[in-house]
Amino acid sequence: MSKSSRGCQEPNSASDAPLPTRQSRSARTTERLLDAAERILRERGADAATLRAIADRAGMSIGAVYRRFRNKDAVLRAVYRRFFARVRNRNRRALHEAASRQAGTTQLLEAVVRGIAEGYRRHKDLLRPLALYVRTHPDRAFRGRARKLNAAVFADLRPLLMNTQPGIRHPQPEIAVTFAVSAIAAVLQEQILFDDVTSLPPLGDHELICEAARMMRSYLAGCPSKTDAATLESSNVSS
Repeated sequence: MSKSSRGCQEPNSASDAPLPTRQSRSARTTERLLDAAERILRERGADAATLRAIADRAGMSIGAVYRRFRNKDAVLRAVYRRFFARVRNRNRRALHEAASRQAGTTQLLEAVVRGIAEGYRRHKDLLRPLALYVRTHPDRAFRGRARKLNAAVFADLRPLLMNTQPGIRHPQPEIAVTFAVSAIAAVLQEQILFDDVTSLPPLGDHELICEAARMMRSYLAGCPSKTDAATLESSNVSS
C-alpha cells in the first residue's frame, strides 16, 4: 500500500463567456480552442497563451478565435469557468459514492483532504497559472466571481460532512464546515501549487495529508469547551 493511500488516525457574467454560437460544429470549435489554450497554460503559463499561439495549437486561423472570443482575457476566463465546472461535476459523483459508503467522520475527513490534495497535484500544471491569473487580474468583479466559482467546488462537501456520524461537534457546524474546508484547501493549494514560494514547512505527501486531516478533524469533531461555547453564544445574543 502506498503512503498516499494509508489512513492518518456558479456565478457567471456575459464578459466571461465565449461569444454565442448557433451550430454544434461551432460549439465543437470553441471547445477545441479552449483545449488548445489549456495545453499552452499547462506547458508555458498564461503569458504564452496569446491568441495567435492558441490558434496555431488548435490548427485554426486567428479569425476563428476572434469569431468566438473578444480577446485573450475572454479565452482564459472561459478556460477557468470550464475547468471548475468539470471539477465540480466530478466531485459530485465522488461525494455521492462516499455518502453511499456511510463512512464515519474521521474517515470522511481524511478522504476529503486526500481528494483535495490529489486534485491539486493532478492538475498543478493548469491550476497554478490559473490561480496566478485570477490573483493578479485587474477586474475586481471577475476576481470575485472566480472566488465564488472556486468555492462552489467545495460547497457540496457541507451537507455530506454535516450528516456524518458521530457528527460535527462544533457549536456552529455549518459555519465551521465551510471555514474548515476553505482553510484546508488554502493550505493545500499553497503547499502543492506554490511549493517554491510558500512559507510552510516542506512535507511529503503522506505527512501533508495526515497533518491537514488532523487539523480539520480537531476543529470540527473536537468538543468545544464550555468557555468557547458560552463566549460564542454571548456574541450571538449581543449582535
